[in-house]
Amino acid sequence: MVQTVIKRIHVQKEKCNGCRICELRCSFEHENCFAPSLSRIHVFKDEKEGIAIPKTCIICGKCIESCPEEAISKSNETGAIQIDREKCTGCFECVKACPYGVMKMHPNLNVAMTCDLCDGNPQCVKYCPEDVLHYMTTREFSEYKKTGAKGKKPSVIPE
Repeated sequence: MVQTVIKRIHVQKEKCNGCRICELRCSFEHENCFAPSLSRIHVFKDEKEGIAIPKTCIICGKCIESCPEEAISKSNETGAIQIDREKCTGCFECVKACPYGVMKMHPNLNVAMTCDLCDGNPQCVKYCPEDVLHYMTTREFSEYKKTGAKGKKPSVIPE
């Protein structure tokens, strides 16, 4: 089987102003309401340092390995983490295994939730007003940063 190059959301944390539009758009996309607690991306604020850092799944796979119910897998199309709500028992093993603190439990449904890349069209990236979030491969992001961000944004960004 040939491994495809996976796109994921990369973050330029130094550009984030902490507006949390990404959280609002994400929760609206997935839950049809504006509620940061239901978002799959989370902006962590360090008041002492005066910075905001958006965090989302980097698709490391630790959650997949930890799930005793085999309720977590990777999408064949996008490579994103997928959670089968029918199989998930809310045991918290994936939350404990996540080294980045981005796997959460849905507060109303008691099932795991994390970024699913909006099926390849991440809304947080599309609506970020400060150009903090980038949906691309690691190589593309590296080149993007080398060019002083003069490189072309991914095609999901509206003109």
